[in-house]
Amino acid sequence: MKVSIIAFTDNGMEIAYTLSNSLSEDNDISFTRCGKGELSVWTEEHFSDSDALIFIGAIGIALRAIAPYIRTKTKDPAVVVVDELGQFSIPVLSGHIGGANELALQMADILDAIPVITTATDINNVFAIDTWAKSQGLQILNPQCIKLVSSKLLKGEAIHIKSDYPIQGNVPNNVQINDLGDSNNDYDVIISHKNFENDDKDVLLLVPKIITVGIGCRKDINFENIEKSILNILKKENYHILSLNAIASIDKKANEKGILEFAKKYDLPFNTYSAEELNSLEGDFTKSEFVKSVVEVDNVCERSAVMESNGSLIRRKDTCDGAGVTVALAMNDPIISWE
Repeated sequence: MKVSIIAFTDNGMEIAYTLSNSLSEDNDISFTRCGKGELSVWTEEHFSDSDALIFIGAIGIALRAIAPYIRTKTKDPAVVVVDELGQFSIPVLSGHIGGANELALQMADILDAIPVITTATDINNVFAIDTWAKSQGLQILNPQCIKLVSSKLLKGEAIHIKSDYPIQGNVPNNVQINDLGDSNNDYDVIISHKNFENDDKDVLLLVPKIITVGIGCRKDINFENIEKSILNILKKENYHILSLNAIASIDKKANEKGILEFAKKYDLPFNTYSAEELNSLEGDFTKSEFVKSVVEVDNVCERSAVMESNGSLIRRKDTCDGAGVTVALAMNDPIISWE
């Protein structure tokens, strides 16, 4: 976690040193003292490239500084304010998804300060769907629906969750699982890697990142062909793009610009394996003698997908209508828990 700290006074800098020393073991920490006219420049730079911002000073200063850069609760960094005497630790932005509440509590423990948590679900000890989704690695497709779910829970009403996967542990109060049959519109939350289209906009959609793309291609294939091929396969299978967790191929494709550009655009790791590693996999793969004569392994896309995911093949090799690209998909079922 990349944490950026800014202070304004001598006392503030002492607190910055203390926080930096205590938080640095698990985080990438930087801190600075703000000079005249530097705050807006510092905030603009760090708001976009940090996971968390810590302001040591007045809360009004922090709010005015971050206001121009606030976008959405799924993208904004955590922002926490500590007064210059270290008496209070106050999360002011991205309390749940960004982790500001958790960071504020951690900072309060370090400074022996009072954490000031104001999110309704926390102060009422009610299950927070967005915090839970983040902890389970679930992508929130439509964050505007979080408030609808939280509102029901805060009123003591039950929410109904449809999950394509088992969820371990004790179910929270007022949460019902897979109890309304197959009618998607009756649920408040749906957890699935599949595309979901309906007319009811009040269903919170959570997507696990569980699908790995295995890919092979001709040398110097362009990005457009790579993107079109992968997206078409996902469309055929009705899988959501947010369910992708990685791209994999043979090491001979490690510098393939089209694949690298796709990975960068969709923020996915791209990992490659040697022919020896791919050949070591046991299983039923679509064999090609031509491919084997070129890269010394009988199938690149299927084997690399399974190798990377450590899961099961769910879409065999597809030649993508002769686009010079082959794509396969593998999936590893998520481990989801209420804990």
